Amino acid sequence: MINRLQRNRKHVFIDWSLVEAGSGNSWVGTPDPWLMPYGIELRTFAPTVHAEPVLLPEMPWEAFSISAWATVFEDQGVFRLYYEGYHTPDADGQNIRKYVSQVCYAESEDGVNWVRPKLGIIDFRGDRDTNIVFSGLQSEGIGPHGATVIRDENGTDEARYKMIFGTVNEEKRTRHLRGATSPDGFNWTAIPDPLIYHACDTQSVLAWDADEGFYRIYTRGYRNQSELSEGRHVWPERRTIDHARSKDFYTWEKPMPCLVTDPMDPPTWDLYSSSYTRWPGAQDAHLMFPNLFKRDTEEMETSLAVSRDGNIWQRPIRDALIPSGPPDSETYGGNITSQGLIQSKPGEWTQLLQVKPISHNERAHNPDGNWRGGLWRATIREDGYMAVEAEARGAFWTVTFEFEGRMLATNSWTHFGGWVRIGITDEAGTPIEGYGVEDCDRISGDTMWDAVSWNGKSDLSAFAGRPIRLQFEMVRARIYAFKFGDDL
Repeated sequence: MINRLQRNRKHVFIDWSLVEAGSGNSWVGTPDPWLMPYGIELRTFAPTVHAEPVLLPEMPWEAFSISAWATVFEDQGVFRLYYEGYHTPDADGQNIRKYVSQVCYAESEDGVNWVRPKLGIIDFRGDRDTNIVFSGLQSEGIGPHGATVIRDENGTDEARYKMIFGTVNEEKRTRHLRGATSPDGFNWTAIPDPLIYHACDTQSVLAWDADEGFYRIYTRGYRNQSELSEGRHVWPERRTIDHARSKDFYTWEKPMPCLVTDPMDPPTWDLYSSSYTRWPGAQDAHLMFPNLFKRDTEEMETSLAVSRDGNIWQRPIRDALIPSGPPDSETYGGNITSQGLIQSKPGEWTQLLQVKPISHNERAHNPDGNWRGGLWRATIREDGYMAVEAEARGAFWTVTFEFEGRMLATNSWTHFGGWVRIGITDEAGTPIEGYGVEDCDRISGDTMWDAVSWNGKSDLSAFAGRPIRLQFEMVRARIYAFKFGDDL
C-alpha cells in the first residue's frame, strides 16, 4: 500500500506509522539490515501553564463559579470562547439544584485578553446586559452542562453553529445529551428531543470530521453502565471515554468506549473527560487531553492520547502531561483541560484549562469556600506535543508514499551543534541522485516550516506523484512534523 500525502497537510509523529520498520536481514539472504531505524524515540512534551488567569468570575450570573467546561476556536479572525458559568438559585427556591448553569460568551483578538460583550439576548434577574447566550432546559434539571460549540461548515446557514450539552431528568433519574443550533453563535434554538440517552456527565465534545464526512461525539461513559436496577441507581464502575458518530447531527449511533484505563494503570484511576480536538492542519491525526482522576488522592491531571482515525486511541505516556502541583500550591488539586486549540501567534498554540487549589470533592464539603474556578492558558510550540528525537545520533526512513506539491518543509529543533539532513530515495531505499542525505543542506536550530534544500535546490516537482521515501539523519535533534506544498 502506498500512502498519499496531501498538499499543505502536516504529517506528525504520534506513532510509528510513518516510519519504516525495516528488517534485520533482507529477503535475498544477505546479512545486511534493510532500512532499520536506529537511535530514535518518540517523545512527548508538555505545554507551559501560565500563572495568571485569563477569565475569573466577575458577573452575578457566574458568581458561584466558572467551570473548566469551555470551548475555544477561531472564527473569521476572532477567537470565540463559550464557557459555563454557575450561579446560586433564586430566593424563591424553585430551582431543583443548589446551583444553575448557563452558557456564556467571550471573545478575544489575541487569546490572552478576553471581553464579555453585552449581547442583550438572555436576561438575568432583570438585567439584559449579559453575555449569556443559552440557558438550556432547566426543567430537565441542571443544564446546559458540559456544553461544546462548533462552527459547522457542513451545516446550513440556519444551523451554522451547533451545540451539545447534558441535562438530567431528576424524576426519571436519566441523563441525556441534547443539542441546539444557531445561525450566528448567539441566538440558539434547542432541539426538542435528546440526541442520545447516555450518562454524559462532564464536557461532551462535538466535532465535524470533514475527511470522513460525519459528526463525532466524545462523551463520558462508564463500565457497567446502568440507569435503574430494582428502582435504584446503580453506581457504575470506572469512567471511560465513549465515541458516537452521525451523518446528520440529529440521529446518532450508540456511544461505545474508545479509550479506557488499562492493566498498566493503577486500580484507582478514571478517565474523567476527553477534551478531544483534531490536530490542527494535520493529515490523519487526532488529539485528546484526557483528564486522569486519581480517586486515592482526588487529583485531576491532564494526560495525552492520540489517534490516526479518531476511533482507536493510545496514550503515549502513562502518567500526566500536566501534573498537579505540590501541597498548598495554587495547582494542588490538579487541572482540567477545556476543548479547543488556537494559534495565538505564529508558531504557538494556546489551550485553556482550569487549575485547582482544592481536590475534586473538597468543594462539595466546603461550598462556601473562596475558590470560584476560572480559566487559565497553556501554550506550546506548533505541533509540539510529540516528536521523533535523537538524543545523540539517529536515522530512519519513512514508509513509501506519493506526495502533492513541489517543496518540503519541516518543523524541527536541534541542540547546539545538532542538525538534520533529509534524503529522497526510491521505494527500495536507494538515494535519488542529487537528493541524497549527503546533498541535503543541514537544518539546524529552531525551524518552523523552512524549505529543505539540496545543494541550494528546493524544487521537488519532478518527484510529485512518484513512490518515494524520505531518509532522515539526525544529531541531537527533534522532528515534530513535515509537509509538502507549493509555496512554503
